Amino acid sequence: MLSRRMTTILPELNFEEALEVTKIHSVAGILGNKNIVTQRPFRSPHHTISKISLVGGGKIPKPGEISLSHCGILFLDELPEFSKNTLEVLRGPLEDRKILISRVNGSFEYPSNFMLIASMNPCPCRILWFKRKRM
Repeated sequence: MLSRRMTTILPELNFEEALEVTKIHSVAGILGNKNIVTQRPFRSPHHTISKISLVGGGKIPKPGEISLSHCGILFLDELPEFSKNTLEVLRGPLEDRKILISRVNGSFEYPSNFMLIASMNPCPCRILWFKRKRM
């Protein structure tokens, strides 16, 4: 619940950011009937997401969850449940703040300046160890 509220305490999108986010959502086909996106994106993909869905792609590459969270928050709930390969694709976009998708038809670059928030439950074995130690 706290992670979803983070977008409300971040500063509002300025005009340039709003245009960038609107362009990304338009290319992805999720803009709907809005003329411009005015709220920071909050994306929370399921832990079974594929690398391609996270990065983006397809025959005509569309933005993935990384770019759809541009200027907003990418929330990964149950972080240990995500596959190692899926988490590895986050390294480049977090460092470079952009993502490059190369296909036969050409290369596509999408922005990816987002805040990554992750959560997980404590390991049950550690909790049992802690309870035994206190006894």
